[in-house]
Amino acid sequence: MKKKRIIAILFTLLLIWIDQLTKYLFYNLEVWSQISFLEPLLNDGISRWMYMPMIVILIVSVACVWLFIYLFYKKYLTVLDFSLLMAGTIWNLIDRIYLGWVRDFLSFGSFPVFNIADIFLTCWVARICIKEIFHLQNKKKNLP
Repeated sequence: MKKKRIIAILFTLLLIWIDQLTKYLFYNLEVWSQISFLEPLLNDGISRWMYMPMIVILIVSVACVWLFIYLFYKKYLTVLDFSLLMAGTIWNLIDRIYLGWVRDFLSFGSFPVFNIADIFLTCWVARICIKEIFHLQNKKKNLP
């Protein structure tokens, strides 16, 4: 289990680094001005149109981080699941604490602007949905 924890921490740190690198490129080096689907947006809500008080966002985020740690420790989450959840949650939380908002920059059509950390969270949701679909299919095959 100790080896898994170390791998999970290292993979989480790698994902956080990727998220921060992209935010640095788009906000500090202004790469966004040259690419059409990049639109910087400082997001102080939970989505472009959904405002939520900062204290609620902070409480929910911290509670989620503790829940993810607990679930990983109890072996309910794989290393990949844990890393996607932690990287997606932690740095958006840190952005909110230090900046007062999250730095979003990816914009595709009318879809809300998002960042790499949001992609990590979406990948986790997709993994869970796929696992459940296959789990249900396997259950149906085993019915008498």
